[in-house]
Amino acid sequence: MPGLIAFRRRWGIGSDDFVFPALLELFLRLVWITAISIVYSVHSDAIFECKDGRLLKAYYIGVLVLLSVTALLCASIVYVSMQGTIMITSPRKKLSKLLYLKIIITLPEIVWNILGTYWSFLQSSNCQEFVVRTVQGAVITGWVLGVIVMIGIAIVFDPLGKVHKKHDSSCSDLQSDEKSQILEGAMTAAKQAWEKRCRLLCCCILGDEQSKDAFDEISNLLADFFQDLDLVPTDIAAGLILVQKDQDKISAGCGRSYNTFTELSTSVKQPVSSPSDVPLGPANWMTSKNMHHYMNYAVGSYGWPMFMFSHLATGLCRLCGACRCQVCFTGGEVIDDNCCQCHTAAIRRQTRISDTDLVYVSFHNKIYQIPFYVAIDRGQQTVVVSVRGTLSLKDAVTDMSAESDALEMVENAVGHRGILQAAKYIKDQLLGRGILEAAFQQAQGAGLVICGHSLGAGAAALLALLLKSEYPDVRCFAYSPPGGLMSYNASVFCRDFVCSVILGKDFIPRLGLVSMEDLKAKTLQCIANSKTPKYRILMRGIWQLFCSCKDETLITENDKSILVDNEESNHSQQTLQNAIQNTIHAREQYKITHTPLYPPGQILHIQEVDTDRGCFEDPAYFAEWKDPKDFTEILVCPEMISDHFPDKVLKSLELLSAKNFTPHSRNPGPIDDTKV
Repeated sequence: MPGLIAFRRRWGIGSDDFVFPALLELFLRLVWITAISIVYSVHSDAIFECKDGRLLKAYYIGVLVLLSVTALLCASIVYVSMQGTIMITSPRKKLSKLLYLKIIITLPEIVWNILGTYWSFLQSSNCQEFVVRTVQGAVITGWVLGVIVMIGIAIVFDPLGKVHKKHDSSCSDLQSDEKSQILEGAMTAAKQAWEKRCRLLCCCILGDEQSKDAFDEISNLLADFFQDLDLVPTDIAAGLILVQKDQDKISAGCGRSYNTFTELSTSVKQPVSSPSDVPLGPANWMTSKNMHHYMNYAVGSYGWPMFMFSHLATGLCRLCGACRCQVCFTGGEVIDDNCCQCHTAAIRRQTRISDTDLVYVSFHNKIYQIPFYVAIDRGQQTVVVSVRGTLSLKDAVTDMSAESDALEMVENAVGHRGILQAAKYIKDQLLGRGILEAAFQQAQGAGLVICGHSLGAGAAALLALLLKSEYPDVRCFAYSPPGGLMSYNASVFCRDFVCSVILGKDFIPRLGLVSMEDLKAKTLQCIANSKTPKYRILMRGIWQLFCSCKDETLITENDKSILVDNEESNHSQQTLQNAIQNTIHAREQYKITHTPLYPPGQILHIQEVDTDRGCFEDPAYFAEWKDPKDFTEILVCPEMISDHFPDKVLKSLELLSAKNFTPHSRNPGPIDDTKV
């Protein structure tokens, strides 16, 4: 940070991001030099015996010279890029000149590669095979490296590069009115750029009015979030690693520890803002066995991709035996499955129900229209509606339509716009097509259970809320639901019929507009305070990610400088401090202009017990009931993503269910492990 300025524009890469790419290229160049040098020195006679041997000798010498010069340049780039810190960029000011020089050297390399290609593939008939293969390998390697470089340039190209450059160079000398005009123009350009990116990623989505509105809303959200922020992706990664260190330090100071499977000890008590915030006791059907049972239905909604992922060794064989053609299938209507009905086969395998108990299956997928299926659970005497989570770019667009719409079922309540639209779509399908009516005709006296994971959990909770008037006894299991789903009063209203399950440090239930701005402010502050080179921060993060090692001291001797305030005052630091203040202001504004949104209903929080275990041993889990307001901060760690995976949630519930685990409650009462 800031982004590299070259060729009169800003690029999406920092001057300290060339350490690892240049090291990799240096390694490849040295291997290349070694191989060609050995061939040239050991087999020089064979080279001269070739037709146009002198030309071939000149090619070898030229390649060795160019490779040596390029390797020297790569070493220089590595050294310069390692200097300074994320914010202190002055020691790296010569990097752009080195890059210009490398581009100049690239031109004769291209000419030499063309010459080698021509000789090795068209004029080498009289030469020994190993000589020809050596030259062919050299030119192929050269072209492959060229293609990789071109792809890299395309990735780091910033379409707003000229706008950023103009903004950085001119705003400091302008009056306030002129500044506002430039900022407004930059903001408009940013929105247009984000909209183009969204349309490019979702090019297969039809351009109807609903899609256009969704893209416009998402582009505005992303442009607002990244406005006045001169960050490159590796800056964000380094900042998140520093935030994790900071959070680990605070967590260690709190002294939380899980002593047993049934007791929770902590030195910090959660504040309760008002009597209404005290969670109601969970209903008697909210048990670990029922949660595990219906999680299988939620996992089944993902179809064959999740089944194959969960059963890597045996998934294909197990699915092949369950696949049916549409003529052979004896169940209900199936929409938009493939010819072998692999998705439907995965549902049957995961839930272990028969064809006839699948009443309706739909894998129809558009923006605000997500797949779901309806099944009859004979053992539990329930009709189950399972809603699929995010599995396509269309689902991601639904997720990111994060503005709020009114929930008419609860007074003064609001909910996530995109997920609410998806829930209304499913309700219209269930009632308009008579799907639920047909299901209850086959299962007289059965109860209604709605379940889902991730996006499907949010849609399931809102669907249960929408169907509450028609089906007063409806129950919902929401696994890893989105955090920005519904206002607090709506979440409290759902406590007697919605049970949410959150595993560990899953970031999705903590994700919201306010929590994102809060994480952004923390990340920027850690970057501003850092006095450690970025490559060292990234190396430490990668080491911890792959080695799963825990730092007992939390901050090593080298890390102590990371959290010390930086006294250097330069233009980049001033810009960053302004961005931090703007982020804090935006966070406070969101609290005023946007109603805070939370996960739904009763929330069971499952956490892994911190015990020493072998690599192949199952983890031990602890669970307790939590309030929605406990999930307002995004916790940065490798598990923040893996804890969201449905197979991991299913495994944790399986282990709790096997032990007949009774969750800890703030307002404990007798919990009867009865069937739904």
